Amino acid sequence: AAARARERFSGKISYASIPSFESVDWTPFDFIAVDAYRSKELANQYREGIRALVAQGKPVAITEFGCATFRGASDKSGSGGMIVEYENNIPVRLNGDYIRDEAEQVTYLRELLDIFTAEGVDTAFVNTFVSYHLPHRRDPRLDLDMASYGVVKVLEDRPGHSYPDIPWEPKAAFTALADSYHD
Repeated sequence: AAARARERFSGKISYASIPSFESVDWTPFDFIAVDAYRSKELANQYREGIRALVAQGKPVAITEFGCATFRGASDKSGSGGMIVEYENNIPVRLNGDYIRDEAEQVTYLRELLDIFTAEGVDTAFVNTFVSYHLPHRRDPRLDLDMASYGVVKVLEDRPGHSYPDIPWEPKAAFTALADSYHD
């Protein structure tokens, strides 16, 4: 695939992989790109996995990392968004009782950013800025934003306070990321 891409494209190439699902030979690529979610099952080997990527001697980009906004979401990581019930492919409610926990999302993001920095990762992209299809609602069972990895919460019935012309409000993760990247 890399050889075919180079026939038509003169820039640098990579492939965004999911290491838990596939093994990639990074030799033909210019940089390593992985989705790097840390779940409870991977926590004890996560740092070493990041270190092994960097040790290959190519620039490393974390193309996705993050967690949802409910207590326990950091243990589920990449599957934290699977707490939503759908009707006709439209998200309608959470599939149980969850506790909103923006601090847990912040802690998760900070811990991973610290690992990426310490291990020499070149860049990292948080998943995601906003999930418009998962609005924040006052009723916890209907607060679809708890399943969102977004760093802002969508407000379906009012404008935000921080940005009055926009129907979303920054979560604690928004400020934590801004502070982290400001340094």
